[in-house]
Formats: sequence, structure tokens, C-alpha cells
Amino acid sequence: MRDFLDERPLKLRRDRFGDTNYGRVVVTAIALLLLSVILIVLDRQGVVSPVRLAAHEQLQPVISWLTERRMALEAWWATPRDVVTLQTRVAELEAENAQLRNDVLRLEQARVENIFLRQQLAITQAHPWRVLGAEVMVRAPDAARRVMTIARGANDGVQTGMAVIGQQPGNPPALIGVVETVGPRTAEVLLITDISSQLSVRVLQPNGAPLGLLQGQWQRGSRLRVELIDRSTTLRVGEHVVTAGLSGALDLPLDLSAMPAVVPIGFIETVRQEGQRQIGDIRPFADPDQVRYVWVILSQDE
Repeated sequence: MRDFLDERPLKLRRDRFGDTNYGRVVVTAIALLLLSVILIVLDRQGVVSPVRLAAHEQLQPVISWLTERRMALEAWWATPRDVVTLQTRVAELEAENAQLRNDVLRLEQARVENIFLRQQLAITQAHPWRVLGAEVMVRAPDAARRVMTIARGANDGVQTGMAVIGQQPGNPPALIGVVETVGPRTAEVLLITDISSQLSVRVLQPNGAPLGLLQGQWQRGSRLRVELIDRSTTLRVGEHVVTAGLSGALDLPLDLSAMPAVVPIGFIETVRQEGQRQIGDIRPFADPDQVRYVWVILSQDE
């Protein structure tokens, strides 16, 4: 009987406590609902907007900081942390970098080749020549002789005595040398500035084109000089000098029978007297020491 009496009050107390909690939940829910309705009404009336904007301005730095921390954490989490994975990734990046460098190099080579091909097309359109492009490989390491080696030879149709031309910006394609020796894949070119280089030339004047002899002067501190065969003719500054195409008939050290006529060389820069002789110092249109790509004149159209 006592146990029965003792349990009933306890049960009653528990029921009253549960009813109290339920009531609080209901009241809280109703209050939140009413608050939400009030806020919605006030927002539509524009009363809450200033408060919301002010709160957003105050919280924006905190939100941005938290966003940056989250992104940094995600990046850190996505970063491989074991040595093998890192080494593999480094190898992949190095391979990609090497491939990109190769691609850039190929594009640069293609760009340079395109420039040379355009120059060659312009040369063949303006002159009756059949030409062969060649890269300059080696220049003479000493001052004894002015020669260069080009990357074309007998296998490409190059022969001794052929004219070699170059071109620099703003100037016409001009003679820079003559093929002196030929190998299967390379050829040695004697530059026109070498003291042993001699060519028959013509000086273009208003009333004619007198014949002269051109000789290199590099070893003597100059470049080129021309002396007219007819000493009664007067040389003038600015007159152009071209090949005469007669060198093969002259008694010269190098066989120049393949040298075509009217290949530009340069213009007279100064005129001076040496006794009874007139000497014209020539500035070449193409400096043989500056060109990096040349063309061999294989033949000339009739």
C-alpha cells in the first residue's frame, strides 16, 4: 500500500513537468512565427533594409576572412603530401614545361623560315635568278681570311664560282661572296671584303656603265674599293656598283664563270685620287659580317 501511495505523487509530478515544457515550446514557436511575420512586413515596407545593409557591411569582412580560410584549407587538403606523389607531380610539370619550350622553339623556327621564304620569293620575283637558301654555319675565327661556311653543298647543286647573296632591312639583295670550295653538304664562301677577292663590276652612271675592278679591303682597314679601267671616266659619290658578269673571262685566282651580271654590290661612299688613278670606296648593301642567312644563285634565266 505504501509503495502504491508513493508512486502516484511521483507520476503526477512528472506529468506536470512535461506539460510545462510543451507549453514553452509552443509559446516559443508562436513567438518566432509572429516575429518572422513582423520582420517580413517591415522588410516590405523598407524599414528593415537599412538595418540589414548595416549588418551586412559589418559582417562582410568576417565572412570574407572565413571564406578565404575555407578555400585555403580545401587547397591544402587537396595538395598531395606524400613524397612519391610530389615527385611524380614534379616530373609531370617538368615534362609539360619541356614540351612547351619545344613548341615555342618550333614556332620560332617556323616564323624565321617563313621570313626567309618570303625574302626568297621577293628575290625571285624581282630578279631572273634561281636561288637556294642556306644558313651560315661558321665564320673564319681569325683575321687572315674573310670566309664563311654555309649549310649547302654539292648534293644541293652548289658549285665553285657561284655568287652568294644576302639581304639586310632597307636594302636590295646584294652580293656578299663567291663559293670557293664545295663539299657534299657544305660549302666555303670567300667574302667580297677579303683582300684576295677580285670581281669585274660596272658603275651605273647616267650616260653609261663603265667597267671596273672591285677588290676587298678588310685586311687594310676598309671594306671594298673599285677602280675604273677607263681612267678618263669620273667616279661620283652615290653611284651604284653591280657585277659585270665578265669575271670568268679575266685572269683571276678564282673561277667566276658562274657569276651572273647585274648583281647589286653597293654604292660609292667616297672618291679619292691615288696618283693618276681614281679609287672609289664602296659601302656594300649587305654587310657580309652581319648576315645569318644567304642565297646561292644557282643559275640565271636568259
